[in-house]
Amino acid sequence: MNENNLIRPEDLTPSERRESARKAGKASAAARRKKKSMREKMKLLLSLPACDSDLTELEAMGIPIEESDNEMVILKGLFLRAATGDVAASKEIRNILGKDNSSEELALKKKELALKEKQLTGENDIVKNWVEAVISGDENEE
Repeated sequence: MNENNLIRPEDLTPSERRESARKAGKASAAARRKKKSMREKMKLLLSLPACDSDLTELEAMGIPIEESDNEMVILKGLFLRAATGDVAASKEIRNILGKDNSSEELALKKKELALKEKQLTGENDIVKNWVEAVISGDENEE
């Protein structure tokens, strides 16, 4: 994108900024409504009964007919992919089961980083205080 064609917010008048923010707010609300609608539609599709061919496969796997909906069909497909060695499918199954600890690892890494930053800031303060003490000590000697 050409940086010269972009208009910085500082270059807009307050009324132009308000109008831009109003449009952005409306677009954001529309996007949220669309996502919500899509989630509801997906839930409906997943809750529908499985088709006959899928029912036959699920029954062959020992899954009761009353639990055989489209969600079960998708989970069956994911399970079969994982059973053939698909690592991504295996990770998704772990995620569904709540055994995916990547979010916990990320939180731990963030805490470690914050601690290191705090330690570095503290070390910088020590050096800064020492330098100030040396400088003020030199001034006192003069």
